[in-house]
Amino acid sequence: MPKSDLLERFERYILESGLQPGDRLPKETELAERFGASRGTLREAISYLTAKGVLERRTSRGTVLRVPDAADIANDLAFQLKLLHCGKAELNSARQILEMSIVPSLVRHATPRQIDLLSEVNREMLACTHDRPRADTLDLRFHLDLFEIAGNRLLKIFAQIITVQFEGKLRPPFRDATAVEISGADHQAMIAAIAARDAAALGQAIHDHIEAMPM
Repeated sequence: MPKSDLLERFERYILESGLQPGDRLPKETELAERFGASRGTLREAISYLTAKGVLERRTSRGTVLRVPDAADIANDLAFQLKLLHCGKAELNSARQILEMSIVPSLVRHATPRQIDLLSEVNREMLACTHDRPRADTLDLRFHLDLFEIAGNRLLKIFAQIITVQFEGKLRPPFRDATAVEISGADHQAMIAAIAARDAAALGQAIHDHIEAMPM
C-alpha cells in the first residue's frame, strides 16, 4: 500500500473512531492488519503523525492521541509559509485584518479578570525595558492573549502563524527602552477601550499600533 494512501486512511480512522485525547491506539499489529500494511510502513505513518503533534508515544501506555495546540499547528504551517517570502507590509496587513476582526468579540465578551490579566502582561512588559528580548516576548503574548479572550481557536492559530512569520529580521526585538514604552502605551489604550466596551476606540488603537511599526 502506498504511504500516502495509508496515511489518508489512518487519519480518517482517527477522526471517525471516536478516540479522545489521551486514549490509546490499538497495537501496531492490529492496526497493520486493519489497514493491510506492513508494520514498517505503519510505523512511518505513526512517526509522521507524532512529529505533527497528533500522536504521542508513551513508554507505559504505547501510542496515544494528542490534540495539538494552536502553537503546534501554527509552527508547522509557518515553515511552509516562510517559503512564500512574505514581506513585512503584507504581514502587517494580514495582522491588522486579523486583530480588527476580533474587536466585536473583545468588547462584548472580555471579563474583568481577563482585562486585569492583559494589564498584568503589559505591566510586566513595561518593567522589562532593561531586557528587551523579554519585553518583545511579552508584547507578542499580549496580542495572542487578545485572540484567547476572543475565543475563536482558528483565528488564534492564524495569529500564531503571523507571529512566527515576524521572527528574525522581519521583527527584531525592541530597539530601545522608548520603543517598549510606546508599545506599552498602545496596549494600555487597547485595554482601556476594551474595559469601556468601545469598539471604535479599540479598532483605532489597534490600527494606530500596527501602522506605527517601523517598516
